[in-house]
Amino acid sequence: MQDYLKLLESISQKEKYLKHNMLFFEGEEAKNFYVLLKGKIRVYKSTMDFKEITLHYFSPISFIAEMPAYKGIKYPASAICEEESEVLKINFEQFKTLCLKDGNFSLIMILSLFEKIKILENQILSNSLSLKIKLARYLIENETKLPFITQRQIATDLNTCNETLSRLLKNFKNLEILQTSKGKVKLIDKEKIAKFAWN
Repeated sequence: MQDYLKLLESISQKEKYLKHNMLFFEGEEAKNFYVLLKGKIRVYKSTMDFKEITLHYFSPISFIAEMPAYKGIKYPASAICEEESEVLKINFEQFKTLCLKDGNFSLIMILSLFEKIKILENQILSNSLSLKIKLARYLIENETKLPFITQRQIATDLNTCNETLSRLLKNFKNLEILQTSKGKVKLIDKEKIAKFAWN
């Protein structure tokens, strides 16, 4: 992959972004796509009432927005840096020329698009679950990261408001499943929460 990144660098711009900088906005023409080299990118959609629905978090090394660039459409969502990030900004027309020279780049693109299909499938599955189940699964899957995740971040990741999350956490707390302190969550009974997550 490193060899391919070097070739991609030859047709791209390497750019650095600060935390909270926007990579692109929903509705902009997608002339470029990106490869995330360092940092963390959150892709989200905005609703009519100005709420944000998180679609996915990207970590290195990931292709971002290759589908709209390939189709020549506008970005269907926005992307924001959750921490200091470094990306390759790639013009798709130049990338197509590179693909004609080296078919392996086409294979890389296909594999990346398959990953996006998986992300979409997971999003559809997640939307069909109750918030209580989603919260339970989130806490189990991110147990080791919980000391570093705020309740506000959990609410954002689950696409819910802080008040709704607080009520659910209080419910789990009353069941002696978890503890909360200074905006952080700690699991204390994995067996109980697993019953909510998978039953």
